[in-house]
Amino acid sequence: MTTAAPASTSSASRVLALGAAEVRLLLRNRTAAISSLFLPIAFGVFFAFSFDSGAETGPGIWGMITALQLVLTFTMGVYITITQTMVARRQTRVLKRMRTSSLSDTGVLLATTGPAVAIALVHLALYAVINTLLGAPFPADVVPLVLAVAGGLAVCVTAGFVTSIVTPTPERAQITTLPLFFLMFGAAFVVPMLAVDSWWQALVLVPGAPIGLLTQLAFSGGTWAPGLLGLPAALPGIVSLIAWTAAFSVLAQRRFRWDPRV
Repeated sequence: MTTAAPASTSSASRVLALGAAEVRLLLRNRTAAISSLFLPIAFGVFFAFSFDSGAETGPGIWGMITALQLVLTFTMGVYITITQTMVARRQTRVLKRMRTSSLSDTGVLLATTGPAVAIALVHLALYAVINTLLGAPFPADVVPLVLAVAGGLAVCVTAGFVTSIVTPTPERAQITTLPLFFLMFGAAFVVPMLAVDSWWQALVLVPGAPIGLLTQLAFSGGTWAPGLLGLPAALPGIVSLIAWTAAFSVLAQRRFRWDPRV
């Protein structure tokens, strides 16, 4: 019992140190820095100014704006960045070397992916400030918004691990991540415009769609009102996020590669 706390503290400090090193490497890579730091903020601000029309902008429009901001940050700042990072560390045998250190596999993965998640959370805070300055209303129900953020991060982190399996080089990550990127962005854009009791809500099964649905419900309300098949409106989105996270997690656990592809 006397050595548990120091050992735990030492392990946490090593994870933080490795995470800080990952941040420095990310900033040195201009392509990765632009795609994970600059582009999500630039597009997020663009969407806010493009859809905003002053006093006439209602909660529904702000729900769509916020959904697009979330999905852009999650896909560009988290999903694509994690895919590129994991492939780059694998090809340079950094992952294999770190696996032989005192850190556990979980610690290595946390340190490698943590910076992307932390940067995404900073983006979300900046979006909140920008949207508030532009007159965005406070969400009618913050619960679905919190679920959209937590679930969206979980889906994109695990999807990054899965996509790294089929990505041979960091440069190819710009291609292998495109299908899911466009799928999530398109779904997050379309679903908020659909009635919650419409059969088109079946699109919530598509990755990205739950982010749009839950964010829209956060601003417009009716989170637990009857939706498709009489179910609570938010329930299909919650189930979809859990299902995709579980599916990606299982696939990553079974097929994730620590050694370079040959």
